[in-house]
Amino acid sequence: MQANRDNALPPAHGRGPFGATLLGLVAAACAQGALAQDFIYVVRPGDNPWNITERYLKSIDYWPRIQDYNRILEPTAIQPGTLLRIPVGWMRARQDTARVIDVHGSVEHRRGSTVEPVVAGMELTAGATIHSGDDGSLTIEFADGSRSRVGNNAELRVGQVQRLNASGAQQVGIELKRGQIESVVTPARKAGGRYTIETPAAVAAVRGTDFRVRTDGTAMLAETLEGEIALRNRRGETRLRAGTGTQATPSTAPAPAQRLLSAPALDALPERIERVPFSIDIADVPGATGYRTQIAPGVAFTVVASDRVSAAPAVRGEAHLPDGEYMMRVRAIDARGLEGIDAERSIIIDARPEPPFPSQPAPDGFATEERIGFTWGGIADALQYHFELAGDPGFEHLLQREDLVEPHFVLAHALEAGDYFWRVAVTTASEGRGPFSDPQRFRRPPPGPTPEAPEIDGEHLQLRWRASDGAERYEVQVSSDASFSAPEYTLETERAELVMPRPPGGTWHVRIRSQAAAAPMGPWGTPQQLEVPHNHWRALLILLPLLLAL
Repeated sequence: MQANRDNALPPAHGRGPFGATLLGLVAAACAQGALAQDFIYVVRPGDNPWNITERYLKSIDYWPRIQDYNRILEPTAIQPGTLLRIPVGWMRARQDTARVIDVHGSVEHRRGSTVEPVVAGMELTAGATIHSGDDGSLTIEFADGSRSRVGNNAELRVGQVQRLNASGAQQVGIELKRGQIESVVTPARKAGGRYTIETPAAVAAVRGTDFRVRTDGTAMLAETLEGEIALRNRRGETRLRAGTGTQATPSTAPAPAQRLLSAPALDALPERIERVPFSIDIADVPGATGYRTQIAPGVAFTVVASDRVSAAPAVRGEAHLPDGEYMMRVRAIDARGLEGIDAERSIIIDARPEPPFPSQPAPDGFATEERIGFTWGGIADALQYHFELAGDPGFEHLLQREDLVEPHFVLAHALEAGDYFWRVAVTTASEGRGPFSDPQRFRRPPPGPTPEAPEIDGEHLQLRWRASDGAERYEVQVSSDASFSAPEYTLETERAELVMPRPPGGTWHVRIRSQAAAAPMGPWGTPQQLEVPHNHWRALLILLPLLLAL
């Protein structure tokens, strides 16, 4: 941590600009664009390199270094108020701890050969290694209130957690090998405070800010939401002010800061989400090539329960999310992989008990029976099923609503031709009432045409009717029974007319139904009754040979 000699103060042989302040900090990273930090000590009466070293440095052997580093010409006559620069790495510090305040999913703590699951309240010291799984997330809190939220599939090492003896300032160093960290760092109010995240590509150094860092083990991406960070490697340095980000690799200097994409609009999202997993479209953000949705239980956003990325402008949530209240953060991703400003809002997931699976009528199918029957999958501990039928997908115009104890229902009346929508929900003993299923659309085809008055001659019966729109064929039934339980004639034709053998004299009933392309036969039209005269002459001709034989 030794700073460059070019950054040293003027020779320490006169009065410095400060006389009353005991300790202060000027970070070289902020003043000269360097990553190293120097502690600025204000000389008091009686101070000399020896007693300063004894009080604040790691070893008495450092006193010549202080004298040389500050170009002290007269070590026994340093004027009070003179500013001495001391590299922070030379200074004595006491080890501190960090604490896990929340954890979700699979997260392991490794120290040496010991591996144990991370739990809330666990203390972490320098040398601790953390591994998070596919569903893992945790938040680490430091003594000054700074917090770092670690995402899934991350590996990091706590390199440094300590406090300077000289000022009590906190110094934190995290080595991120892969994964992502989102940090909110408390501004350093004591001399020597610092917070760094080191990746294989670069080091991010801050003194108080809200920022994100991600690495795949090689390249690094960083975004600053508030404050400012210095991003540096051996190739160069870039400063990221609020609303900017950049990327770096081990072989290239951090790229110039780029403006982050704006936050997506979430106004159109429902407050209550009744289906998991879910994907809900949102308005596109100009310049975005992807979108990240993070969902955290409660309101603190200390862990992430669902983390999904979508190429399309949509927010997404995973199937394992239990019912409850959540905070959602959504941000757009640009072509470089930089993630933009967060959009945040609260949501409620109320997806259980899951709705029964609709069975009949099939989705986008046809219902041709006169009294349409509805069926759905039964639920083992169901107390009640809730059925709704409507003429629109938004169910603003309900036609029927029923509370039922069995997983089926039959309409008591026929429906007119048109499109209809139905859905079902369930109340269970264990989870109460759940959401409705997705609306199921079905079509009621128009009824068949009504036959006109028939034409009857000696041997044939001819039927005609008005052609149905789109009909490709017709089915005609002629029955002596008005219920059509066993019709004597069932005939088909592609034309809106039919010639059939003349049935025996008496009362007959005729009904017709039509079939359009890519559709089943529609419902029967209104039956018509017709009278077929008895053909007495024909009967006489049949009997005449018998009479003559007598």
